[in-house]
Amino acid sequence: MVVFDEEKQIIQNKIIEKGYESLRASVFNSKDINRQEWQTRIEYCLEKKRYVVYSLADRASLMGKVSEFEDFNSAKDAFFKKLDLTVKYNSLRVENNELPEYQSPIWNEKI
Repeated sequence: MVVFDEEKQIIQNKIIEKGYESLRASVFNSKDINRQEWQTRIEYCLEKKRYVVYSLADRASLMGKVSEFEDFNSAKDAFFKKLDLTVKYNSLRVENNELPEYQSPIWNEKI
């Protein structure tokens, strides 16, 4: 697998900047490595030579569609859009006294 150290560092720095360290996110792991329920993933598909961004649901099944991008910045933006939506969705669930998809201190901080 091609390692994207610089791109991975850019994403990890932004995760820290946004305070998203407790979110379930996978950055440039192979598609079968470190899969978790309710996880947001960014990968690079060597066969297609494209970045892919998608989310997993319960039992680590695919949720929604897999978005493909030719350039890193578009993929990064889509990845963070999904993470932002995860925060908004779960914060709303907690605010409405519903269970979030998983536990994170962010849900309580955002209310």
